[in-house]
Amino acid sequence: MRILFLISYFFLVNLQVNSQERSVDSLRKLLSSATEDTTRIMLLSEFIDRYYLYNPDSSFKLAKEALALAQRINYPRGEAYIRRSMSNLLRSMGDYSTAVFLVVPNIKLAEAIDDPDLLQRSYGTLASTYRDGGNYSEALQYSLKGTLTNERFDNCNLCAVWNVITASIYYGMNKLDSALLYLKRSFQYDYKKPFAGWSYLINGMVHAKLDNFDSAFHYFRLSFRVLEEELNLKDLAGAYFNMATLYHRTGNADSAIYFAHEGAKIAQKNSYPMEAMNVYQVLAQVYEKNNADSALRYYKLFIVAKDSLFSQEKVKALLVHRFNEEFREQEKLNTKMHHHNQIKILVLLGTLAIFLVAALFLYRNNRQKQKAKLKIEHAYETLKNTQAQLIQSEKMASLGELTAGIAHEIQNPLNFVNNFSDVNSELADELQQEADNGNLDEVKAIAKDIRENEQKINHHGKRADAIVKGMLQHSRSSTGIKEQTNINALVEEYLRLAYHGLRAKDKLFDATTKTDFDETIGNVNIIPQDIGRVILNLITNAFYAVAEKRKQQPENYVPTVSVSTKKINDKVEIKVKDNGNGISQKVLDKIFQPFFTTKPTGQGTGLGLSLSYDIVKAHGGEIKVDTNEGQGSEFIIQLPIN
Repeated sequence: MRILFLISYFFLVNLQVNSQERSVDSLRKLLSSATEDTTRIMLLSEFIDRYYLYNPDSSFKLAKEALALAQRINYPRGEAYIRRSMSNLLRSMGDYSTAVFLVVPNIKLAEAIDDPDLLQRSYGTLASTYRDGGNYSEALQYSLKGTLTNERFDNCNLCAVWNVITASIYYGMNKLDSALLYLKRSFQYDYKKPFAGWSYLINGMVHAKLDNFDSAFHYFRLSFRVLEEELNLKDLAGAYFNMATLYHRTGNADSAIYFAHEGAKIAQKNSYPMEAMNVYQVLAQVYEKNNADSALRYYKLFIVAKDSLFSQEKVKALLVHRFNEEFREQEKLNTKMHHHNQIKILVLLGTLAIFLVAALFLYRNNRQKQKAKLKIEHAYETLKNTQAQLIQSEKMASLGELTAGIAHEIQNPLNFVNNFSDVNSELADELQQEADNGNLDEVKAIAKDIRENEQKINHHGKRADAIVKGMLQHSRSSTGIKEQTNINALVEEYLRLAYHGLRAKDKLFDATTKTDFDETIGNVNIIPQDIGRVILNLITNAFYAVAEKRKQQPENYVPTVSVSTKKINDKVEIKVKDNGNGISQKVLDKIFQPFFTTKPTGQGTGLGLSLSYDIVKAHGGEIKVDTNEGQGSEFIIQLPIN
């Protein structure tokens, strides 16, 4: 009977696969006839969403082509859709950190352009990626956000999908009652739409964990048919694994081996590391009782697949990405939330340790397990210490620039004070002599000169006092409180500080500075200490660039740094431009990444632009760069006025 069932089942599946292939072919025809680039990009996104589980390699090539096209024609919405499609593709291959990195920027873009479809799809991708990576709390947050967004726009086409996504997350958290509740809600909607096969699979998994074996077998069989029809090979491999596990639990070894092998074929052919690891594990467990050689072979395959999926490099990449996210939000979060995020990181490290301990336990070597755990803890502590040292180094470098500038600024009024004091001493001696001689008119003239000098001494003393107070206000640690600030005065002040700071370090340094300030801007609501650090960093980098080019002694070269401000609607734009060597296109995409620098070793930490990027983003603004290699660069900051 089982053989007859399988024959009829696969015959029906072949008919359904042909139907799905015809659907893919129709999309190919639409792509070939698409005349507008924007239309082609959106069609490619839909094509990849349908095709990536069936042929990930070809899908990845198409995604790269579409992304390049969207960037070339400056189509941010299309770029966001392609990034989301690429994120789903990478998630299916087990690269969770890159998948998250690709889709996170879509949230702000979707909110900015009021695109609820992009917003919901991006939430769904993030929820699924965090779920597959084992971060269920983060996954649940994005799932609930997606559900609320879906209800707000009354888009019932996705109601079933959001309920199943939430159910799958609760399944991963072992909250089976909640999972069943959301699965029950999903049945209110039309299951002839995509994701029906996956819904049946989740139902089967929940019932299997509850030991409802008949229901579990029923849902798994339903999922085979629909997943084949949808060409969802990744979840089909997962369905085979779950069916094999269920047969193993119920004592049917032959069926367990059959379905596990079917799942292994799909996982190996399509490079699904998670599914491959799962089927190798169940095969090893089934063969353990009656075939030791086969059991050992599949245990080894299981270890290789597990190491590939949960390698230290991928975990490190995920930790670095999480660190970057938390750092960008640091200015907005209070101390309690920061502590909560640190707990999340520790939980993630604990999860990593559990995976490693489980893998090493299969080798039954406790000594190696302890060594591996200590190495990971040491590596993480080293990473944290290095990051802290580099951030402190960058802050001290910025403080050095401010100190040099302050010293030069205060030197001028102090010179006046000292000079007039010396002159008054000489005039006092002359006054004494003229008084002794009884020359009253000369005494009055000298006394008048002394009084005028004293007024100048007082004037320049107050000037020095104002400079000290003003400079110290900008150089002290940020209070985190926004103030109404004259942006032109702030920019001019830090231009002067940066110039004199470099002059203090290098007496041979010289450059022409140009300013063009829009006097209609007025005051801007910012944190002056933070924005001052951004401006100081950009101007210092510009001076460094022109100084480096001057060392090459090009003919008729005049080092020039231009700074300008301009009011554009409800925003203020600050530009810092130099005529240095510019930035290579090869590294242009990396300049705002933490720890990336083009300066020689020992001359830069690679945190200046990264910190500047985070400060501007925290103010609700944006920072970008326009560069021509060999001709110079221009950094542009846009900040909201209020």
